[in-house]
Amino acid sequence: MPWVTSIPTFRDFLSLVIVHAPDSFPQEDFLKPDEQLNLDNSCQELRHGLSLMAGSGLSATSAAHLANILDASLAAYRAGDDISGAHLLQDFESQAFGATRAP
Repeated sequence: MPWVTSIPTFRDFLSLVIVHAPDSFPQEDFLKPDEQLNLDNSCQELRHGLSLMAGSGLSATSAAHLANILDASLAAYRAGDDISGAHLLQDFESQAFGATRAP
């Protein structure tokens, strides 16, 4: 099930991932077990959202930089460093959408 279908839904989905990653995603009763959100498929959706942004005029350099932040966040989560993973997602949000991260 695609979660990200536009740039506004991408921003909303990013907020959901920031709050729930790496392992507190809500379990939706309308989804099959293999369709439930987890760290890996949420990162795939975030990459899809980034491709939507790239198709909307985001420079290739900016897209590559944001992709590197996503990769670093996923690596931090996989290494058990949830705080760094979340901070990197917040940095991604700030750079992609101009949001500021709380201290």
